[in-house]
Amino acid sequence: MTLHDGLLLLGGVVVLYLYDSALLLFHNELVLLSKRRSYDVSAGSAFELGGRHVFMPSPFFPHQPLFRVSWPEHGAPAHKVPSLRMRRVQVALAAMAYWLLLLLTLFAVGLPYVLLVARDVHLLLVWIAAVYAVIAIMLMHVYRYRKALNLSRRAVAAVALDALLCAPFALNVVRKIALRQHFDIDLRAVASSMLSEKARSQLLTILRQRIRISLGFIESDDTATHALTAYLDHFEGLCK
Repeated sequence: MTLHDGLLLLGGVVVLYLYDSALLLFHNELVLLSKRRSYDVSAGSAFELGGRHVFMPSPFFPHQPLFRVSWPEHGAPAHKVPSLRMRRVQVALAAMAYWLLLLLTLFAVGLPYVLLVARDVHLLLVWIAAVYAVIAIMLMHVYRYRKALNLSRRAVAAVALDALLCAPFALNVVRKIALRQHFDIDLRAVASSMLSEKARSQLLTILRQRIRISLGFIESDDTATHALTAYLDHFEGLCK
């Protein structure tokens, strides 16, 4: 195996992983990034693709779940925060963190060593076997805790097929499972009970920008205008 071949293969793995990690968010969508005790928020970058904002999570923290949420475009009534359900999903996914970080190490450290230093085909086969062994263990965990993760057998099969057919995609298993969750969340309740002061400030900045853009497309005396303005005022009050 030549150095050129190794660099091409390594570059292909990186591109596949980043491609699979990227999300496209609608104008009124954002992502909750689960941390140990709280959440960070992001609405993606200013760069748009097909009218949606591109969000790229950190490639070094694939074990952190991402939850997609949105705010009502017309100031819909509040719903309760399904905190217990979210917590159950987080606990089930946290048990996979060790294996996911091990898989990341195999890709970030093991693969460059095999391809660029050792350049040994037999060692590459050993690396492939180790990668798929870790993936198999992760998928067994997913199947075992599918009820806690709100996954049907069909959904588990889809996650497994994705990971087995393209090993770099397996690095995003936790993110994909978290993004499959459908929570009827009111962002106002999330901000008041689940976000730190810093995260609330980030959220307010996002809402100021996005809601004001939305207001530019509707009549100033429209019902939706008053609802969205009141919705933004709620967050302004939280951050005072």
